[in-house]
Amino acid sequence: MVSTLRSAMFLTFLAYASFVAPANDQPAPRCDLSSAVIDTTRTTLPAPKFSPKFLGLGVGTQNYTCTSAGVFTNVGALAELFDISCLFGEPGFDDITTITFDLWNLAPPILPAPEVISLGEKFDPPDILGEHYFVVNPVTGSGLNPKWDFTSHAFAGNPEAFAVGSKIDDVAAPTGASDIDWLYLTNVTGSLANEIYRIDTRGGQAPASCVPGSKEIFVKYTSLYWFTGGAF
Repeated sequence: MVSTLRSAMFLTFLAYASFVAPANDQPAPRCDLSSAVIDTTRTTLPAPKFSPKFLGLGVGTQNYTCTSAGVFTNVGALAELFDISCLFGEPGFDDITTITFDLWNLAPPILPAPEVISLGEKFDPPDILGEHYFVVNPVTGSGLNPKWDFTSHAFAGNPEAFAVGSKIDDVAAPTGASDIDWLYLTNVTGSLANEIYRIDTRGGQAPASCVPGSKEIFVKYTSLYWFTGGAF
């Protein structure tokens, strides 16, 4: 029963989150974004040096642990990235992260957020670009860096279809204090992209305080991820 509920919930959520539901399991078409403009006008994030290649709708969680000082610290993220390149510039596009965030929050408590996200791996709908998670820095061997991994979906089997990024700049989300920062990152390794932008965020911020020793928390969020340059 729980398995059926999880499956039904994920498929319903996915249909809404993606705005479109392909009728079969053929790869969904990706639209040309080379002339698209990444809107950072409300921020001080730098303009891209390369043309946009991919646009992903990130749906997932920001993950936090409680420090001995009683404040949360970010220890990574887990998200699915849905291809929304063909929705760019369409009516309603500006509201896509808000609408998706509202739907994401409708997932019943019986479904832990990481489990709902991981169901994307099992269903593998054709509009998933890939996953976003954190890994140990592959260059220094210490610390955690964000990774965007398209090797199992958009470019299945291609070991270079990923990017590990390093944060260069961040600004407070102009949409409100409850939304995580907007970011500009550049490539550390991988051939997926030279630059990554996280903008139009909704949610993801941890509470202001916590009880030391409390469990890790998973805070739901949505965002747009732009990928520029790269070899694909």
